[in-house]
Amino acid sequence: MKSKIFVLLLAGLTPMGWSAGMESARSAPLPLIDAGSILNQIQHDQNHFPQPPQTTLDICVFSEFKDNKCIFKCESGAILTEPVLKADLGPGEPACATHILRPVTSTVWPKDKNINSSQLEDLLRDQNPEIRKAAVKSAKNYIQNSYAQNPVLDILKNKNERSDIRVEAAKTLSYAGGYTKVQEALTDVIKYGNELRELRVMAYKALWSAAGPPPRVQDLLIDAVKYEEDRDARQAAIWALFNTTVNTRPQEALIDVIKYGNQEEQTRIEAIKSLYGAMGYSQVKGLMMDLVKYGNERKPVKLAAIKALSAGTGDSGVQSFLEDMMKYEKDTELRTAAIEAASPDMAALNEYFHLNYKIGNGGFFNPIEL
Repeated sequence: MKSKIFVLLLAGLTPMGWSAGMESARSAPLPLIDAGSILNQIQHDQNHFPQPPQTTLDICVFSEFKDNKCIFKCESGAILTEPVLKADLGPGEPACATHILRPVTSTVWPKDKNINSSQLEDLLRDQNPEIRKAAVKSAKNYIQNSYAQNPVLDILKNKNERSDIRVEAAKTLSYAGGYTKVQEALTDVIKYGNELRELRVMAYKALWSAAGPPPRVQDLLIDAVKYEEDRDARQAAIWALFNTTVNTRPQEALIDVIKYGNQEEQTRIEAIKSLYGAMGYSQVKGLMMDLVKYGNERKPVKLAAIKALSAGTGDSGVQSFLEDMMKYEKDTELRTAAIEAASPDMAALNEYFHLNYKIGNGGFFNPIEL
């Protein structure tokens, strides 16, 4: 039963004709999707986060052992029958778990079935690490409240806690990035204690929602873009600046990554992605077109730059540039990318550029979930 339960917890809570198209692209005018409308989408009410995927935890408590089976009664009213923990029980080993958590998915959050504060606090301190990990994931629904935020902060800071659970804690705390104590805890993970790479990477990303004014977090991220020695951590800092590139300093820092210093290809691509929200600025649009024009750029960089130009099709210069590519570009992959940029699929762009886009329930998707 143990392995079955753990699979449920991990899987259930992990809060998402060419030539004919060419002729159509030639004859039809490009849609006016300008950077202003995209910036408005990105920035409007940017600090409001959505509920994660519509999954909650149904707590099931051991009731009785009958016919060599473990019987659990759930808060939802369901009755579960599970096999014993293992067939060859040793002396004193329990036949059944004390409780299990069952993911329940629905179209709406059942207000009378949510975990209450005392239950969540108990689960976050459970002796079973898999239960703690599941509870940390679920805590994002309540992380604005101290009863969830404080124990998740404790887990993040606890060097004796399992590393993957601390990573989940950093991820969950991204939903509370506006709190000073959360920012300080994530910053400490980055700066002190020789923490694991995976934890530092997630801590950088978790600061994305705090990267705007006041400048303290933004300064930390810009310094990391310039001086962070770990490649993955540096790319995470670049990732975290995506929501603040309308500001001069982060915008210039990312432009420098692309233009100077013989940077790794993936690092430059990450900088291109994070500049998507700054495509309303002429220097950014010009840089993206230059990346495509110059023959010494590798194709992955060119493809990322073409995708970024999808945010500038309201500009006549960008529109003309993409039209010329659609007509004359000899490389099929680049030509196809120009067609897609001229008539962009916003769902695909939201994912590629890791945007905090608006979703159906009125909230915004947190891109750290990608």
